[in-house]
Amino acid sequence: MSDQGKNRKNKTSKHGEMTREQKLERENELLRLEVEYLKKLRAFQMDPEGYLRKHKQRYHSNSKKDSD
Repeated sequence: MSDQGKNRKNKTSKHGEMTREQKLERENELLRLEVEYLKKLRAFQMDPEGYLRKHKQRYHSNSKKDSD
């Protein structure tokens, strides 16, 4: 478990509820993920072929590892 995960676990109240700080950190994390997703979606929509060419090597190399 990461240090951040351990810190979150230690900051919970006696009833297992998240603190206000934890809720805000979680919301921030989700918003960052959403922004990252939307950026990738926009890049794909603008140039699907270019996006796939750019990312083909990464996916291709990952699929090779799975088949071994």
